[in-house]
Amino acid sequence: MSYKNTVKLFASNFTLVWKQVLYTLICTLIFTLLSYSTISPVLELLEENNIFLELENLFEVVYASPKELALTLSDWSKHFIDVLFSNISSIIWNLIGTAILGVFLPYIAIQMSFFNISSIMHQKMTMNMDVPYTQNFISNLWISFRYAIAKFVLSLPFLAVLILLIEIYLMIATTILASLVGLVFLSALLIFFTSAQITLFSCQTGYMIEHKVGPFVAFGKSLTSVLKRFWRIISMSIAIVFTLIFVNSFIIVFTFFSGSIVMFPASYLFMAIFNIVVYLTVRGERYYLGNNLIFNPSKYVVKQDEFVESTIPEEIKEIEVTTAVMKKKKVKKPVKNSKKKTNVKK
Repeated sequence: MSYKNTVKLFASNFTLVWKQVLYTLICTLIFTLLSYSTISPVLELLEENNIFLELENLFEVVYASPKELALTLSDWSKHFIDVLFSNISSIIWNLIGTAILGVFLPYIAIQMSFFNISSIMHQKMTMNMDVPYTQNFISNLWISFRYAIAKFVLSLPFLAVLILLIEIYLMIATTILASLVGLVFLSALLIFFTSAQITLFSCQTGYMIEHKVGPFVAFGKSLTSVLKRFWRIISMSIAIVFTLIFVNSFIIVFTFFSGSIVMFPASYLFMAIFNIVVYLTVRGERYYLGNNLIFNPSKYVVKQDEFVESTIPEEIKEIEVTTAVMKKKKVKKPVKNSKKKTNVKK
């Protein structure tokens, strides 16, 4: 149900994607200009060692000989790493500057926008209230920055595991058969670990927004609830990962990578909605699927128009319980009276 509701909410709030696209383009332009001076020497070094030429050949292999893709990718990765480490003394500061301006700060900016759209969707789903993108971003600037830093720190173990898996794959990918078999296992492990990461972080943003606490506290508090439903949530996370992989691959490849301008921001919105849906489902809280449609995790959907002044569905359950109790009492009374009558007669 969480997956289905995520798709519905994503489709009905697709206008947020265009705001996220604009934000992403602005950040890309700013950080590209800032990192240009630091990354230029590194790019020149890579060009001198034909790294970019080999990368172009790698894309040709995708269409010409898919069986040799894994082996070619392994050779290119090893050559790329060897070039960097053999010239590390001359480009160390350029690599540090590039890592900060071209990787770390863009990551922080993207995670801040992720928290922003999560906050917008939380208010939309819980209060049916439309919040301006820029206004909400500015009002949550400090808390979103703290969230981004915490997400970076907490994601480091997952990043270390992914790097280790890729390194193991490059070590065993010495033949075409080994590279193909290793690629299958590597892909399965990457999907599982990515889904596990999504699962563990699924309730963090919702807990931060609702309880107004710090990111580390929110992660710890929400983790206890997530672990109780780990396998159920991770099954939905795997479905989310497969959806993003197939949809992004299809659109990006057949639009010659121009579709990535829209697909990456759309993927962030899709993930933000999924996190809020999981959080509200775990908490057992109702949320809006539309202006006149409220979903309750108690496995029923209520149309708002059917109730006067948005009557809460739990009240109906209470009425049903009380009426059931009254019926039982009414059934029991005749039995008691009949016993008394029989005793009197005796």
